[in-house]
Amino acid sequence: MAKEPTAKLWWVLGAVCVAVAAILPFVWLHTGADLKVYRLGGSALLDDPSTIYTARLVHISMPFTYPIFGALVMVPAALLPWPVSYGAAIALSLVALFVIWKLCIGRTHIALLTAVVAASMLLDPVRETISYGQINLILCAIVLYDVLRVGKSRRGILIGLAAGIKLTPLVFFGLLLVTRQWRALFNATAAFVATVAFGFLLAPRTALQYWTEILLDSGRIGALAYSGNQSWNGFLVRFTNNQDGGGPYWLILVALTVAAGLWACRLLWIRGEHLGAVAVCGLISLFCSPVSWSHHWVWIIPLGVALARQFQGRTMYAVAATWFALFALAPIWWPPRGGDQELQWSLLAHLAGDSYLWLSITAVATLLLTTRIPHHSREPVVLIPRS
Repeated sequence: MAKEPTAKLWWVLGAVCVAVAAILPFVWLHTGADLKVYRLGGSALLDDPSTIYTARLVHISMPFTYPIFGALVMVPAALLPWPVSYGAAIALSLVALFVIWKLCIGRTHIALLTAVVAASMLLDPVRETISYGQINLILCAIVLYDVLRVGKSRRGILIGLAAGIKLTPLVFFGLLLVTRQWRALFNATAAFVATVAFGFLLAPRTALQYWTEILLDSGRIGALAYSGNQSWNGFLVRFTNNQDGGGPYWLILVALTVAAGLWACRLLWIRGEHLGAVAVCGLISLFCSPVSWSHHWVWIIPLGVALARQFQGRTMYAVAATWFALFALAPIWWPPRGGDQELQWSLLAHLAGDSYLWLSITAVATLLLTTRIPHHSREPVVLIPRS
């Protein structure tokens, strides 16, 4: 009798994998476009570091936009043949996805955990990340592991290294600051400074160009009005029909979001909701960046788990199912898009087309209202029953 539940769980896993395999080809669109740009950065670093930010691919207009340390990390991808490189990127993203869910939900039966990982490949940010060959899942896993699992003496180092690859993890320095994790903040700062110094040692002129010119050029990232840009800036561009950006309104929203977001992070951390605090901090970077593409929004996984765990029984499962179903259906792609059609959206179109912003604000507000009592001793999750 003891083996019967285990057999059923493996049947559940098999059914989920078959369903994902049937659906995923219809939403897998980008065939490693961003990984090709990463490889371009790695190749330029090997051939001529001065061309890292000027080199272009024949069929992809996007240039390499990460720091020089990020280009160094991409060197192995550049050296491998394309099929191997893309396959390795997918494999690493799937491992990172497994780590993210493991950190979020804790101990559970391996079959159910794997089923959840497989099903989450249908979430818009996840499938876009894997399809593009992006590194968002990897960076999310690194940050979560550093904050939630690494001991206090070494905490922060991985965050600093992640920020050296792509600058957005710098926002987690704010989390360490407001939660008064001084040793971790020092570690993160030292690790990040080391990555910057390495860039100057390797290619001083190119590094100077990056920090004084490239970093400030948001036009290198893509069209601000496109519906995939789920940030305050993207919303303002679409809502005000100003393609130059949100201007002073954006700066005001950024300042308010940083202040309110870090306050929420501290409050959640003090109340023992560490997973929610890290997820909210991740949202700050998404809201405040000039461009936050939909594939950057992998932080909806820890946010969704933190949200669902505030409830009990069937309500918890209903909240989790609703949250993740919305990000699988991805309403941001429903209104007309591309060719600046977003500038003509109606209010109803904005409700759907900017929905990642509205859903996240609602989730954070709910977290703040429901996490009233510290629960430091509570175990990570209970979204999936243990065997």
